[in-house]
Amino acid sequence: MEAVKQNNFEVANKILKEDDKWEKQERNKLLFYLNKGTVLWMQGDYANSNIYFSKADFFVEDFQKNYGQAFLSILVNPNVMTYPGENFEQILIHYYGALNYLGLNQYDDALVEGKRMLEKMQRVTDKFQSKNKYKRDAFAHNLLGIIYDAKGDYNDAFIAYRNAYEVYRDDYQTQMGTPIPEQLKQDLLRTAYFTGFYDDVRKYEAEFKMTFNRNTPRDSGQLVFFWNNGMCPVKDQNTMTFTIVPLTNGWIEFMHMESGLHFPFYVGKEDDKKRKDLLDMKIVRIAIPKFVSRDPYYSSATAITNGNSFNFNLAEDVNAIAFKSLEDRMLKELGEALLRVALKQLSIAQARKDEKNKGLAFAATLYSAFSEQADTRNWQLLPYSINYCRMPLKEGNQTVSFYPSTPGGEKGMVKNFELHANKGQTKFLAIQTMQFKF
Repeated sequence: MEAVKQNNFEVANKILKEDDKWEKQERNKLLFYLNKGTVLWMQGDYANSNIYFSKADFFVEDFQKNYGQAFLSILVNPNVMTYPGENFEQILIHYYGALNYLGLNQYDDALVEGKRMLEKMQRVTDKFQSKNKYKRDAFAHNLLGIIYDAKGDYNDAFIAYRNAYEVYRDDYQTQMGTPIPEQLKQDLLRTAYFTGFYDDVRKYEAEFKMTFNRNTPRDSGQLVFFWNNGMCPVKDQNTMTFTIVPLTNGWIEFMHMESGLHFPFYVGKEDDKKRKDLLDMKIVRIAIPKFVSRDPYYSSATAITNGNSFNFNLAEDVNAIAFKSLEDRMLKELGEALLRVALKQLSIAQARKDEKNKGLAFAATLYSAFSEQADTRNWQLLPYSINYCRMPLKEGNQTVSFYPSTPGGEKGMVKNFELHANKGQTKFLAIQTMQFKF
């Protein structure tokens, strides 16, 4: 998607416009929906963007029900199979859905998208039986709180903010180094006060070492500004060599000497030919995916309106979550890759024993060597991180300016937004800076 990186959306849309051509490619259909939806969102075409994100959601749901695909991927190289999306990618479909609905002032529909993020996250947690590191999404709770807040439902907003705070505190800080957003602390105190939970206000004031301004008006206009910074990591291929060693009672073991990983497999009795054929191989080489970071060019940003400036808070470190998600399933990836290679090599070993199949065995050897490749597909238009800030708006027309900055303090190009706010209204803006370091 070089055209998107260069902000050439006309070319990007031209490439993606041939819907029939791309949608017929079943193995990459989900990526087409995701990329098309993202490009349309970047162009501000929220309604059409959501058409493609809805298609992506339906595609993911249908894939989840197709157990045959999942089983077949164990036997066939996953790179040639239909791409189902990473767990965090499936969840972030609904972040973009919520952004689109918020841009259309359809807050109830945005609320549904926020709840869908939590539903998808629960599915991931159930899948890994809560042993995974990425098992709760703080940002999903935070986003839900922001939407409830905009609707004036302070009770549900408080509950969502409280849930978000607990996940940031207990999971995100320790697992990914993501701090608790200062804005979340302020929102938690404000909604607790507006709901009448004064004991909670005092509790969190002490915990945050902050004092909430009891004179904060309920009917002030607000702007919630989302900043998608940079671009998420890309997938590459990593190769690992395993040594095959014999065990007793018909078992063998694949061992990776550098890491100490070992995977036992039952292959039959001591005199079974399969066991001997595998031991004759001595070593196997497998290919697994790995993520490579694309560090963002900008490290911070400021929004300015009515003479006041506000800094953006990190809400979701997509880069860190990508690495944790892959780490969570790595043992499964390794086990399936070893099984796949073992089955291929057994077939080759059997073919070599038959004089009539020597040519077939040679062809199979070449196929095995070249077909064992990692699946390096991913939704590359996701941001490196999601950031946000909340700022008061005066009634009427006003200008909001966005300034990104590099770690060295260099300012990026300013982006101005013209807004009209009614009394007590919450408005939403979103922007993506796509620059990253090479």
